[in-house]
Amino acid sequence: MRNKLSIVTLVIAATVVMLPTASATTITENLSFGGTQLGTVKLTQGGSCNGSGISSTSVCVDVQMTSGTVRLGGPVIGFSGNVNVNGATMVSGVSVGSLSIGNACGGIGMQDICLETTGSATTTSLFFVLSNAETKTGITVGNVHVAGSFCGSEGTCFATSTPVTAVPEPGTLSLLGTGLVCLAAFARRRFFS
Repeated sequence: MRNKLSIVTLVIAATVVMLPTASATTITENLSFGGTQLGTVKLTQGGSCNGSGISSTSVCVDVQMTSGTVRLGGPVIGFSGNVNVNGATMVSGVSVGSLSIGNACGGIGMQDICLETTGSATTTSLFFVLSNAETKTGITVGNVHVAGSFCGSEGTCFATSTPVTAVPEPGTLSLLGTGLVCLAAFARRRFFS
């Protein structure tokens, strides 16, 4: 009986420790202008985007403003890194705009690919999907075209993005697994003493 309980405890602990990591990889960046925090840009590979499932080879771009708005006229946001700049990356999930390849990103700077839109609308939250892109090999976010009183007399400006350090999901699962192994060992010790 004692050996059976030990084996069961070890199997359960090993199963929890070896659980697969989450299917989505997320990178979050803070948006700021002149030292003022304006919102965040979140890039999520795989998983879901605004409530809809996306493939493991797609990246959801989620822009959430806490101050001001994203300007939907002209260049909106640019990306460098592992985006397919040979024309295979597509944008979907947004009703305005298209992707431009190369350095046609206006004031966004030297980015590989950027979302360009037309019109003068603004929004406080923006979701769209980049296909054939990968967060794991270093997508970087260019400046985001924003509007608000913080931009001064121009009315619009480009907010800079800064990566946010987050605890990786595999580390969280390992910590959980270690805790469960310790609890199992403690329970076993009390049971047999």
